[in-house]
Amino acid sequence: MQDDKMLTVEEVAEWMRVNEKTVRNWIASGELPAFPIGKRGYRVSETDLRSFVEARKQRLQRLQRQGSDDEKDTE
Repeated sequence: MQDDKMLTVEEVAEWMRVNEKTVRNWIASGELPAFPIGKRGYRVSETDLRSFVEARKQRLQRLQRQGSDDEKDTE
């Protein structure tokens, strides 16, 4: 089994180009799986981060399809 790279909140934020607070919010809401390190630190596996990104892409695509279906209904 290949070892999964573990990322800090800072590394996730840089990778996603968002603020660290955003990453912490995703973790707090349960959207992004992570495990605690110390009092305020977290680690996120690269696999979980990639799954998170893919799920968000799929959600966006569904919303876009729904939006285009709504536009067709109004024509």
